[in-house]
Order: sequence, then structure tokens, then C-alpha cells
Amino acid sequence: MKRLIIAILGTIVLFAGIGAAPASAAIVCTNDVCVVNPDAVATPLGLVTITVSPINVVTVQLVPTAANTLVFGIPFSIPPGPPGLPGFARTTIATSGGLVTIDTVAIPPGPPGRIALPNVAIITIHPPGPCRARTSGTTVVFTPIVRVRELSR
Repeated sequence: MKRLIIAILGTIVLFAGIGAAPASAAIVCTNDVCVVNPDAVATPLGLVTITVSPINVVTVQLVPTAANTLVFGIPFSIPPGPPGLPGFARTTIATSGGLVTIDTVAIPPGPPGRIALPNVAIITIHPPGPCRARTSGTTVVFTPIVRVRELSR
């Protein structure tokens, strides 16, 4: 009986690890610059591609699976949403330009008479320094704020 319980628990742990979405990015480093190659990461709302330029401009592009998806870009980290919220998921990707967090809320479809609510993706970054966020459609670009003093060095 004890062996059966251990075998069942081992199978559950194995399948839980197989079903987890990878949240990594391929990083290529030269002598003094590391760049994240475009690498698709699966989220509940679709695939996300992240690129980082040599000057740490982070571009996050969501290819949504549903047409009614709103994307917001925020240039700082926010705490996660409530764990009991239906359809909420968080994906975190470490890049050389900062820690990118993608919070998704997938709204299930309702009855035919109800207005369809949009799915929401909130893309944030914990950058090494201050930055700006610009959202265009389903693409968010985080640009570091460079001071004039730093440019003159």
C-alpha cells in the first residue's frame, strides 16, 4: 500500500512538471553585451515574444489567442493579483533589461445575451533603472531613461 501511494504521488509530481510552461529566454552574450533572442513563452492569453536591445530596450509582444484582448504596459513591478481570481495567471521572465512580469486575466465566455468582456494582459518590468513604457496594440516597449550626464561619459 505504501509503495502504491508513493507511485501515485510520483506520477502526479511528474505530470505537474511536464504541464508547466517554460518561462525562459535564450540569452546570447558577446564580450560586454548580453541580448535576449526572440523566444516565445506560452501564457494563457497567447504566445509572448521578448527582445532586448544592447541598450536594454525591452520589447514584449503578445500574440493573443482571442480577438478581445487588452494589453497594458507598466514601467514598474506590481504585486500579484488575488490567487482566487478565476482566470488569473502570472508569468515571469528574467532578461538583461529587467524582470518582465505578465499578469493575465482570461474572462470565460458568458451566456449569448451578455456583452463579451475583454481578456486583460498587464505587462510590467522591474528594470535596473527608471524607464518609460509605450503600448501599441499588443506590443509593449520599455525604454530606459538616459540622463544627459550619462551620455557625456
